[in-house]
Amino acid sequence: MNKYLISVLVPQMEIEFDIYIPNNKKVGTIKTQILKSIQEISNGAFNKELKDVRMLDREYGIEYDNDLYIKDTKIRNGTKLVIL
Repeated sequence: MNKYLISVLVPQMEIEFDIYIPNNKKVGTIKTQILKSIQEISNGAFNKELKDVRMLDREYGIEYDNDLYIKDTKIRNGTKLVIL
């Protein structure tokens, strides 16, 4: 299994959605993909850049480094990531 189904929460926009992410990509790549999805869902209202966004694991309170591979983090199926 090379993909995880995770939930993304954006409290600022009151948005929550599920997305499949590959486990062989870096956190920074996935964060960019998630930001594009948020921009689409919010019709462009959420327009922050990668460097201005924090992605936290809701359960562990961890902010993952952009250079880590997803498979080397605690991100698994059912993980809830919060975008701030």
